[in-house]
Amino acid sequence: MNSPSPLLVVPVILWTAAAAAAVIASIALSIRANRPETASAAWNPLGPGFPITATAAIAGYAVAAVATGHFSFVAAAFSVLWPAMAAVALAYAAGRRTRSWPHWATVAFAAVGAVLYGSQPM
Repeated sequence: MNSPSPLLVVPVILWTAAAAAAVIASIALSIRANRPETASAAWNPLGPGFPITATAAIAGYAVAAVATGHFSFVAAAFSVLWPAMAAVALAYAAGRRTRSWPHWATVAFAAVGAVLYGSQPM
């Protein structure tokens, strides 16, 4: 098994920390105890922008994994689902604070995460 490049490990760690913070913030915002919300206002990991975001993550992972020569369907499952769900969580958390969250930012966040995971030997 190849060792991961130190130049790629740091961005992967930073992206993962941002993604985890987005998921935690989305869950916290979704289940605030003091304000009851409608069902449509709660966070859904497979929310409205998920198909486009998942497509961007699939494309990003495939390009990076094929370019580095270690494409695997087993690794692809996690390497695509986690960035797509984290991007939807980021869009939800950012959209709760500012209503002007651009859709392209969600897609870019998912694609970058998938490229980072796809470039790592797992």
